[in-house]
Amino acid sequence: MISCSTNSDDSLENQQNSPDLEPDKAFVAYMDFPNLAPLIPSWYYTFSYENGKLIKMTGQFVKSQSIWTPDNFYSDSFSTLSYHTNQVEVKNSDNIYPPRIVYTMENDLPKKAELYDQFNQVITVKNYTYEPGKIKIYSKNYTFETYYSYYFDSNNNLIKSEKLEKSGGFDKTLTTTTYSNFDTSKNPFKKLSLLNDKFYEKSLSNNNYRKTNYTVQNLQDPQFLPGYGNAEWTYQYDSNGQILLHHPL
Repeated sequence: MISCSTNSDDSLENQQNSPDLEPDKAFVAYMDFPNLAPLIPSWYYTFSYENGKLIKMTGQFVKSQSIWTPDNFYSDSFSTLSYHTNQVEVKNSDNIYPPRIVYTMENDLPKKAELYDQFNQVITVKNYTYEPGKIKIYSKNYTFETYYSYYFDSNNNLIKSEKLEKSGGFDKTLTTTTYSNFDTSKNPFKKLSLLNDKFYEKSLSNNNYRKTNYTVQNLQDPQFLPGYGNAEWTYQYDSNGQILLHHPL
């Protein structure tokens, strides 16, 4: 038992000390909804890097707002990233919202994010706070406020998140999500974290969760029962046990 524990610790240390992965392609299903749909061969993102930094992603998934219309993927849409001292600027093509995000970085981690609209006006500001085993994000958009809290275990894997939404100073909803069934593969999302909120959440752990459970509480009308849901999925792995985000079908 001691030997197994030592091997696991050595493997984790090697992962933490090795360079972050640079996936060049990724199926949309793995990135956006790994449990809901089959892999579509033509639906995949591509990623480009320069000097170890992500500089471009092509592709955009748009989930339908109606059960009567299908989801869409636009392969010509793109996002570019540029790096300036302690800032990273993300610019999105015309049909991706928001068109521009500016991150202020500290120790290679986001400290602040400013989201701009098509008129180059700041519409949302996010502030990031880091504590042992916890990340907190405060986001404000006009009178709408969101408080995110992310909690981590001793392996630096995300185990729980809380999302409190407020409007006009009043609590609206609280969403609590738990993350489990982690693999032992190195996380391939690390360099993709600034592209959007979904990739950011996936990037937070050392390894990769494959199951989530969530509850949503209505804080304005607590007499209503909480909503809840769960998702579970699988990935494919290479001979070394590393996740394959894109592979032959």
